[in-house]
Amino acid sequence: MRHSVTTGATLGLVWGVLLRGWMRFVSSSPEFSWAGTLFILGASVIVGALLGFARKRRMVGGVGWWRMSVSSLMLLGAGGAVMWPSVIAGAVAIGRPRPRWLRAGLAVVAIAVQVTVLQSVFGDNRGMSSLARAVAVVWYAPLITLEAWAFSVVFAPSVENAATPGRVKRVLMAIPLIAAAAIAAVAVGLPT
Repeated sequence: MRHSVTTGATLGLVWGVLLRGWMRFVSSSPEFSWAGTLFILGASVIVGALLGFARKRRMVGGVGWWRMSVSSLMLLGAGGAVMWPSVIAGAVAIGRPRPRWLRAGLAVVAIAVQVTVLQSVFGDNRGMSSLARAVAVVWYAPLITLEAWAFSVVFAPSVENAATPGRVKRVLMAIPLIAAAAIAAVAVGLPT
């Protein structure tokens, strides 16, 4: 279990660093702040660790509660909220292979939403050259795809014949995640 969490946290950190670099690259007036950078990296590490935990739990029969707990992490995505429609649509498309028409439709929706996001980014930064725009797209596409893949665990079907943890164990494992969701809700100003 520890290996899955550590791997998830490490991949989350790498993803956060790459996203922060992309944000600086596409900005029309790049500025650096420790608070913003540390928030992005910290949130990426936490989300990566929890998704690593969720993937491991899914393999050993964890169903139900962890899906809600991981879904509640969307509250941490304040600044990256423009990514969520594509992440969710892409995660469902990756996590649920059937029916194929729905999978294909969700993939098209995920891509279409991000095309409009990129158009907005490029519209805000009219000074970008065509080469810089191409680099921005090539840099961004794997980031959003990896995020959708990571969150696909939330929508993936349970593993067949996996052992189900007992009720007490499920409750004890859920408490920290529910507490984190409540803290996130307060932090972004949602009524609790």
